[in-house]
This record gives sequence, C-alpha cells and structure tokens, in this order.
Amino acid sequence: MNPLKTAALAVAAALALVASSAAPVQAQSWRGTVVSRTPVFGMDPEQVKDFLTPIGVWVPEARHGVDAYRIVYRTVDVHGRSTTASTLVVLPRDGARRLKPAVWLHGTQSDRQDAPSVSPCCDRAAGVLFASLGYAATAPDYLGLGEGPGTHPYFHAPTMVSASIDALRATRAVAARSGRLVTGATSVSGFSEGANAAFLLAKALQDGADRRFSLGALAPISGAYRLFDIEWPAALGGDVDPAAAAYYLAYLTVAWDRVYDLYDDESEVFQAPYAGHVAELFDGEHTMDETLDALPAAPGDLLQQEYADRLIRPTGLLAKAAEVNDVACRDFAPTAPVRMYAAHGDPEAVFANSLACQESLRGADVSLTDVGDVNHVTSLVLSVPQVARWFATLV
Repeated sequence: MNPLKTAALAVAAALALVASSAAPVQAQSWRGTVVSRTPVFGMDPEQVKDFLTPIGVWVPEARHGVDAYRIVYRTVDVHGRSTTASTLVVLPRDGARRLKPAVWLHGTQSDRQDAPSVSPCCDRAAGVLFASLGYAATAPDYLGLGEGPGTHPYFHAPTMVSASIDALRATRAVAARSGRLVTGATSVSGFSEGANAAFLLAKALQDGADRRFSLGALAPISGAYRLFDIEWPAALGGDVDPAAAAYYLAYLTVAWDRVYDLYDDESEVFQAPYAGHVAELFDGEHTMDETLDALPAAPGDLLQQEYADRLIRPTGLLAKAAEVNDVACRDFAPTAPVRMYAAHGDPEAVFANSLACQESLRGADVSLTDVGDVNHVTSLVLSVPQVARWFATLV
C-alpha cells in the first residue's frame, strides 16, 4: 500500500469498508421488483427429456413441461445501493396454482455470457430440471453477470444472499402474473461458488430474511467452504490443479480489491509481467478460456510471495474481508435436512472442504455423499440427479 497513508486512516478505511459490506441491508419494498421479463424458451415433457439426457441429469421424476424467462430485477450492490441483476426463472406446465420455490446457484463464472439467464449451456439445465419436477425454479446470475451492470463481486457473501433473495421475490412476481403463488419451503442447491452461496442463502431463509420463503431443503455440491484455512493452502501447496488455482486466486484478489481496496497497484500482489493486466481479465467480457490463457500455469508464477503468505494467514483488510465472506458453514445449525455432495478426487474444490463443513454443522439431519475419484465438473453431473430425486420427494 502507499506508504504515505497513515495507519489511522488505513484502520478507519478498513472498518468502514467492511462494515458497509457486512451490515444487513434492509428489505426495501422495491427489492425484487421486475424490470423486464423476456420469454426464453418453452419445452414439453419430451423436449425436457431430450434436453437433459445428453448431459446426464434427466430423472424420470421430471415429468412436466416448462416455460423459461429471463428476468431483470432490482436489487442492491456491494454498498447497499440500488442496482439491477438478472435471473433465469423456469415455471412448470403442471396447472398448479401454488408452487414451492427451488433455487439453483451456479459455480464460478467470469464471463457474463455464461450466466444461466443468457447461456443455453449448463446451469440452465438445473432450472429446467427443478421446474420439470414441479417447482418454481430460480437460477440467479448474481451481480455483474448476465444482464447485470458492472463486474461480479466474486465470493462476496452479502450480495450472493441479497441477489438470491431478490431473485426469489422477482420469481414470485412473475408467477403472480399468471395467477400462481410462489411461497413456502424453499429447496436450495448450488455448485462450487454456488455451493457456498447455497449455505449463505439457507442461513438467511432460516433466519427469516423474507417471511414468504422458508428453508425446506439444502443440497450443496462441491463447495470451497473453507477458503483461507483449507482451499487456499491446498491451492498454494499444489493440491489444487495449478492453472485452476491461479485463476481462482486471481479472480478473488481483483474482485475483493474492487470492494475492499486491498492494494493501490497490482504489483503489490501480482508478479511481472502479469501485474497491471489481471483485473482487465475479469471485466465480464473475457471468456474463461481467454482468461486462463492469459494467466500463468501456476499461482507461484502469478502471486507475490508476501501476498501468497497472507492468503494462508490473512492480515489487515484481507483478514477483515475474510471474516465477512469466508463464512459458508460458520455458526449454522440447519433446521431443514442437508444433503451435501462432493468428490474425494476433486482437484479444484478439495474434499477436505466438505468434510470440515459437515463436521461444523450443528443440524440433526446432515449427510455427505462422496461421488468418487472424479474431477470437479463430473462431481456436478453425478450429484445433480441425486439432488433432483430428493427434491422430487419434497415438492
């Protein structure tokens, strides 16, 4: 940091920045208001099967046709100010006038065009699957992805919650246009970054964030639930795929700097020749492949050693940001059943994350299913059908 800044100013800035992100945002009446509603596709039951079968996630319980919409809605940014975000909403063609909600929270994305509401690939399938079971399904894009303005605040816990709660409110409003009521026990699932978000959303629902939605079930998949004491040490120690580790650590660093002002110049955290060019790779306009190609093949070639050390033993602003955001499984006693899924062979979200998370939960009905010696994406494909079959028993 700039040596001319006084310690007093640094401490004051730290407290102000973290407080602004940690403080609960009041549920203003405009939050979740629908700004636009765009029909995206419709499928009959056979088309649903044809869509889901090739990617390995169709289950026989998915028996309804669906209609999907891209919704832009009002929410809050990292400072609690009004902004917009987008979400995919998928409703079942089942004739039911009262629908339970289900939420799918997607994994790490840095290209806004990969988000569920705008991309035909991948996360859209979970929304279709859950709606075909009979749920009103919501797949938020989060802030800064899809049609939301700005950049995505990666692993920023407060807005992962606020964007998801407001997406549920928008889903309720969209369904109400056709005389349908979305309310009650909410089934929540998500993958990778979205698994962390799933825990955070579950906590908020259980704590009464919106009286119209309660927590019904939680099924997170392959999350990095303990960033600073498990995931980052594994990434820096070679237990995470090196290229993936460089990408994740770069993404978190620039995203948190945008919120918490971690550094004045990229050379404080990144090595040459990458310093000065990393943030632009996470502007929402670069594909993941473009970003990976522009980063080194291992975090040791990207990060300054002093900063790498702080990722294991955080201090200052980084420590305060970790206290706010690295909290997925902290102090949570779920009253709803929890079914966790992960793979002991996962080279990205290491299995120790899930073991530690399961151990820390104080709920009475928590299980962890190991889906095997497979990679990160395969753990998703193997887990989603199990989640769907369980959710089908609860709808």
